[in-house]
Amino acid sequence: MQDISPLLSKVNLNKKVFIAYSGGVDSTVLLHAFYELSKVNKINLEAIHVNHNLNTQSKLWEAHCKNFCNKRAIKLHTASVKITKKGSGMESAARNERYQIFQNIISNEGQVLTAHHQDDVAETILFRLFRGTGIDGIRGLQEKRKLGNGVLIRPLLSFNKKELEEYATLNKLECIEDLSNHTNEQDRNFIRNELLPLIDSRWKKVANRINTTASSIDTKLGIFNDLFYSTYGSLISDSIPIDGIRAVEREVAVEILRASIRKNDIAMPSRKVIEEILKTFLLSRPGPKSIVSWSRSDKDQPGGYITYKNKTIHIHKS
Repeated sequence: MQDISPLLSKVNLNKKVFIAYSGGVDSTVLLHAFYELSKVNKINLEAIHVNHNLNTQSKLWEAHCKNFCNKRAIKLHTASVKITKKGSGMESAARNERYQIFQNIISNEGQVLTAHHQDDVAETILFRLFRGTGIDGIRGLQEKRKLGNGVLIRPLLSFNKKELEEYATLNKLECIEDLSNHTNEQDRNFIRNELLPLIDSRWKKVANRINTTASSIDTKLGIFNDLFYSTYGSLISDSIPIDGIRAVEREVAVEILRASIRKNDIAMPSRKVIEEILKTFLLSRPGPKSIVSWSRSDKDQPGGYITYKNKTIHIHKS
């Protein structure tokens, strides 16, 4: 990671650049890189630190981040939150709180940058595979996605962890080390600490290989979605005519349902729930009382439910 100038193309320089800054090596490298770029480019740079209060060192970490930013005259937004475990666990709850804070701070200012890299993508894809994900789950992390009225950007996806560590060493950056990351109780930690190093010992640069596959899948899915919408776009809606969806093949009907649910920013139901939807509305005689509902355990997205009225399937957000 010697040439950091390509990072400029990832952001809109006409808007503030907010860096999600935990104090760890990844986010420290990201913040320092944009700080260096701001010396010769017009960048309105600010940082955001969220104290989750989940570690006895949390206050020291917050103080470290304040000191790092003060030395460089970087405006730092701090937020202290109390995480309540729910659904799939503490990690997901913390992420939801963190992203909500990002959304509130950036408002309409635009963009918050996180330090996800190639190793994070590989870890996420393996995690999803072991949980039995669909093809959408192995697209990897997207470089840009909506976050409220703004956008979340991951500009380091072309770099691996080793490159970030080398940058930190070269620039003598002081970083926080969360020792809990070295324990393997969490599935992601086990993948990061045990599985990926083992696989990499046999197939070198495995994170890069996984990222290449994810990128290829993302491209193919983009082409598929364009063609699918051009053919069945009239049926992809929160109100689907029952005769129209019954007229297509079963797997096409499933994709129409999934596309309609995704379009309404509702959590994707499991395969079991999809089967229940098919049975209730397409393979039976639905009525006004017919309903199928679902939710997502980690609450990352709202749940949904489907009803029937006037020969039409109606998709609702919970």
